[in-house]
Amino acid sequence: MNDPYLYKDSSVLRNLFNIHDEKELDIAEAELSQANMMLLYEQGFDDFSTQGIKTIHKVLFEDVYDWSGKFRTINIQKREPLLAGISVWYADSDNIKKDLDSAWKAIKKVQWGRLSREEFAVQIARLFPALWQAHPFREGNTRTIVMLMTFFVEHYDYYFDKELLAASAGYVRNAFVMASLGQYSEYEHLEKILLDAICTEAIEYKDDLDQEESLPQGEKSEKYKTDYKPVAHEYRADDEEKEK
Repeated sequence: MNDPYLYKDSSVLRNLFNIHDEKELDIAEAELSQANMMLLYEQGFDDFSTQGIKTIHKVLFEDVYDWSGKFRTINIQKREPLLAGISVWYADSDNIKKDLDSAWKAIKKVQWGRLSREEFAVQIARLFPALWQAHPFREGNTRTIVMLMTFFVEHYDYYFDKELLAASAGYVRNAFVMASLGQYSEYEHLEKILLDAICTEAIEYKDDLDQEESLPQGEKSEKYKTDYKPVAHEYRADDEEKEK
């Protein structure tokens, strides 16, 4: 089976602009999703559910992909350099909704309003990776879950340093990877950046048209520098599953 999300004999995702160059598509996707992210943030959001995840993904990527907001129909893997080329085991396409609903069930058991800031960060770091590991969409999963996390944190009257996470995108994704290894999961990496990002006082950002200049500077962001290089998701053949 070939990956139906890709152009034939290509590693480029089918898109509404019919762009066949991977770098060009990456740029267009990043710019449009960022603009839509800001619009969604201005509108506000409080649908913390499986449907809410679909809504966020649709808003972020509807200008680029006709499958925005729709769960993937194939199983995927991503060879993580952090794991010596092994992939996190994402949800089977038939189980995406079930896995997300299960993750939400655990999240809703927590009395979030009674937690201290530190306890709040710890619980986010332990419970939200399950939403990420479901990897419900063919692409755009980390951005969707980070956006969801932003709304969730601010719903409980904390401030969230969105630009710290934007400047530390590689670290954040690696932290989700390390928190999605079953009994071997390491949550401390995600906890660390969340403790810096979740604040009790409003965060002042530089009002600068140059995005690079507006990203957070100094010790806070320096801690999360990483040489992470994005690797594309690919179709995961199910023959291996049948043999188990």
